[in-house]
Amino acid sequence: MNILFFISHQPNPRFIKQINYLAQNNTVILLFFRRNTLADLNKSIDSNVVIHDLGHIPNASQPLKRIGAYLKTIKKLKQLFKTTNFEVLLINNIDVLLLYNAATIFKNKNAKVVIEISDLREFVFSERASAKRMRSLEKRLYIKYIDKLIVTSKKYHEYHFSKFFHKDVFVLENKLLSKEIQENEITKTVRNNKITIGIVGLLLRKDEYVKLFETYKNSDTVDINIYGKGKYQNIVEEYALKYKNIVYFGPYNAFTDAEKIYKSLDIIYLVYDIDQVSLNNKLALPNKLYECMYYRIPLICSKGTYLEEIVVDLGIGTSINYKVSGEIEKSVAFLCNNIDNIEKTFSNLSSDLYLGDNDYKKLELFLIN
Repeated sequence: MNILFFISHQPNPRFIKQINYLAQNNTVILLFFRRNTLADLNKSIDSNVVIHDLGHIPNASQPLKRIGAYLKTIKKLKQLFKTTNFEVLLINNIDVLLLYNAATIFKNKNAKVVIEISDLREFVFSERASAKRMRSLEKRLYIKYIDKLIVTSKKYHEYHFSKFFHKDVFVLENKLLSKEIQENEITKTVRNNKITIGIVGLLLRKDEYVKLFETYKNSDTVDINIYGKGKYQNIVEEYALKYKNIVYFGPYNAFTDAEKIYKSLDIIYLVYDIDQVSLNNKLALPNKLYECMYYRIPLICSKGTYLEEIVVDLGIGTSINYKVSGEIEKSVAFLCNNIDNIEKTFSNLSSDLYLGDNDYKKLELFLIN
């Protein structure tokens, strides 16, 4: 099977796992735009994958410049689609769907079009007139052009897509792939009774981070380690410069650095603001959930989320409303006091809860059939 990935950003770990897995038995071509806020992980892509870098695009706060960047690629895309053979097209949003249609408008398009949604955007939840128009456009595009849908959380389908998309749907949670895990037998760090709380991933939260930093700044018993880059990286850097127990390590490679990072941590802080127009944070299952399961690191998440349901039901962490005074400290104390029971719980988890090997076999069949 010839599979073309056409995505609106350089591939993140989730897409790299899919690309590398599918490249074992299929021909895989990758087209992508670059964004400054995302790490460059291209070195982790299978060498058999044919890669086309379409250049840089601005972030979503500059929509006109982004549209301009998209339009400049039409000529190149027309040539690529003309000379590239593919049976399956996998895209990640309606931006690239529209680009694909614009570049192939006069061509016979026989490829199955599969869209993968990892997050629901704000227009899905808003009652503004512009958001309603976007939902109407989305519905028309899905009904007319999309053959199959992949979602990373079943709640996305239940909440939104089930209302209008009645074709094939596959839930692909962002679990680890055993083949992609690089183990070096790193010994867990011993820290003389200090607790190390970690923030790992895209730095897209502000108030949530500030609340944690303000709670433990200058603490003699708690360190905070931050790994990643993103929109609020500057906030993290400012606190790290000011307080010795807050350390910013910068961007990381999820494939080569994960073991070292997780074995240096005692707790993962995975807290979101759920009091927003967008309910995405309530419905999502982030990849950190599965990494915590694999590396056996308890986590603190937000109350009122699908993530909380999983974490509390399994007994691998606790949940808070970070806006309530004292909840962070209580959650840390709870995890420390119950660490033996939590470690036993981790050891008894089925590997299918956090390893996606069997899921990816089903994914390949989903794409082919």
